[in-house]
Amino acid sequence: MQKLCNRESYALSPGEKLSSILCKKRDPIIKKPIMMTLLPNRIWKKPMSISPKPGPPMMPRALVKRRPKERYYSIITQSKKADRSYSSVVRDDSMDVLRISLANMAIYECYLFALGLPSSFPTEQIIVYSHDRERYIPRKVGDYRSSRDRNHLYCYELTLPASTEREEYRQRILNDLNKEFGLDVKVEKLSIVKDSRKVFTMDGESVELIWEEQLMLIMRTKRGLVAELLTNRAKYKKLITSVTV
Repeated sequence: MQKLCNRESYALSPGEKLSSILCKKRDPIIKKPIMMTLLPNRIWKKPMSISPKPGPPMMPRALVKRRPKERYYSIITQSKKADRSYSSVVRDDSMDVLRISLANMAIYECYLFALGLPSSFPTEQIIVYSHDRERYIPRKVGDYRSSRDRNHLYCYELTLPASTEREEYRQRILNDLNKEFGLDVKVEKLSIVKDSRKVFTMDGESVELIWEEQLMLIMRTKRGLVAELLTNRAKYKKLITSVTV
């Protein structure tokens, strides 16, 4: 150890400095306890398993077997199974084919597609001039159909050139349906009684009808249409005769 100044101060060599540091007592490290908060017991719900949405079902085999060899055709057949209904339009430019398929549909549902109306179109706005309304509009109990009504479900398929426009193939479907079921179907706006209210006048109390225009789907059988034309013709002849006399 070397004396460097008069005030009894000494400079330590590097080795001595290191040894003095190592000899010092280190303060013990006190570990604090971890704070734990108890959560109240809860009833945890089990995670719900979400099943993937099923894709569109395959076309019924009975219809697939009846497909002709020709590229362009139209087929309509009765459904053998009451599977869920669906519609599809597939355009294949490489094969130059536009395929329109309607599966397991009631007659009125096929017409809704052909006329460009939504599938949710209210059946209350469909007028059927026939005694057998349930043949065209089967009853539903929830999302299910009765076994009797399943006999009135049909499958339809049409193939046309890929360049066919929507209006053209819809008109073709409409013509095929009219020919198959012997119907004449049109969409018309009719004035219907929506409500009524009491009106008080000088003459007393009366009822005022509230009219409203509503889109209606009119379904006429061709037999009924012919009978209606004959009836109107007879009325017209009777009117002409009475005027002449």
